[in-house]
Amino acid sequence: MNKKKPYILTKTKITSGIQCEKKLWFDFHEPIKKDNFLFHLGNRFGEVVREHYGKGVDLSNNKNTDLALSETAKAINDEKIKVIYEAAFLYSDTLVRADVLLRKNDGWELLEAKSSTKQKDEHIDDIAIQSYIIKCSGVKLNSIKLIHIDNEFIYQGDGDYKDLVEEVDLTDQILFKEKLVKPNIEKFKPIAGKDYPIPTIEMGEQCDKPHECDYKKRCESLLPKSNKAPINILPNEGNKLEKKYKERNIYYLEDVPSAELKKDIYRIIQECHKKNNTWINDKIGDVFKKYEFPFYFMDFETVNQGVPIIKDTRAYYQLPFQWSVHRWDGIDQEIDNKEGYSFIDFDDQNIERKFAESLLKVTGTKGTVFAHHATTEKTVLKKIAEKESVKDLSDKINKLILRVEDTLDIVRKNFYSPIFKGDYGLKKIIKAIPSDINYEEEGNIGGGTDAQRAWFICTDPKTSTEEKNKQIKLLREYCAKDTLALYYLIKFLINYKKL
Repeated sequence: MNKKKPYILTKTKITSGIQCEKKLWFDFHEPIKKDNFLFHLGNRFGEVVREHYGKGVDLSNNKNTDLALSETAKAINDEKIKVIYEAAFLYSDTLVRADVLLRKNDGWELLEAKSSTKQKDEHIDDIAIQSYIIKCSGVKLNSIKLIHIDNEFIYQGDGDYKDLVEEVDLTDQILFKEKLVKPNIEKFKPIAGKDYPIPTIEMGEQCDKPHECDYKKRCESLLPKSNKAPINILPNEGNKLEKKYKERNIYYLEDVPSAELKKDIYRIIQECHKKNNTWINDKIGDVFKKYEFPFYFMDFETVNQGVPIIKDTRAYYQLPFQWSVHRWDGIDQEIDNKEGYSFIDFDDQNIERKFAESLLKVTGTKGTVFAHHATTEKTVLKKIAEKESVKDLSDKINKLILRVEDTLDIVRKNFYSPIFKGDYGLKKIIKAIPSDINYEEEGNIGGGTDAQRAWFICTDPKTSTEEKNKQIKLLREYCAKDTLALYYLIKFLINYKKL
């Protein structure tokens, strides 16, 4: 029996180490398994790439490392083979898989696919790892390119994605970066050791660049515990002020001289954390006098398709696929319908018209419509109203937009709890008011990125009917939580003076 070829590093692990060595340590010793919508988006673009470059040896479904390595070597040595997908190479305990290799003259062209719409700085490091390992494996690379999505591409509904793929030649830039790969390999391999201690690295910009780290919350939990609030929770200017006061050895909001906080809301937030009290504007009741019942609480879910499947849409067009609405007819009514009204669809070519028609039917022509961070809902509605297929509804849609009020603005001006910790998202707000809503139930959709992942699952032809029905149920429950949360929020604020 042939002995398996071991490896320690991969391209992903090296890029983790470049971002932060503690991140790499977690990857080795305490990894988090995460299924992000970006993973599905990348896979879908990968399918387009393989279609674009034509028939060849496709190793994308070959997860057996030894077999992938031997099949790659066989294809490299067979002059009849012009294209290899997911070719495998192993050198210096490092395994890489190349998205596309094209035979060109006496060598090969390496193409690495990224589902972004432009070249990014981190792509250079990423591709340099690939090219270094491939060259050290004895393969001649004549050129090295990045493949990304062309954001100007508009899908015609015909299944033709030829023009979605855009190439950028990075050969010269990659040659310079290749020099850093060997030192990084030697530096990062020991981190895989069983007894290698967790690196002592303070949290900083690397926690969010080039991507938010999967272990960020874990690192935050390891920070020294304090009942005091950090300065960076202040809206808009928190990070800037944190740096300013750090130079004066002031680290907590409670310790900042109140007179130096120029905005009233900053002083209010500081006072709330000092005394652990909730602040509500004494005149909050007046805020709601201008609004008209029935009240509608509205929330949308949208997706960045990456590979567009709806006719006349671009790659990262914000496609709405779900809405939820709860209706409140008056202050004395109790809403007990947990699900409210809803719409959900994924790939109907008239999805936006159906989205708008159903929403207009439920929201009628009178009453105030509340949405949290309503910029999203207003932007989506404006784009729908501009669609040729929805022109006859544009007047009604524009009138609906005029009825939309942003609960985020209402809360920022009138309500703060130390529970928020500077975060005015619904998931924080709901913890500070009476309700029976829980966003943290295991297995449920917990946010917009999870909802996008569900869209990708439901538009995958390989997804079973059972799984699709499960995702639809989870989506309905999640979106309805957001609109029901708005009901609890507005009801709490309206009733405040009765306390």
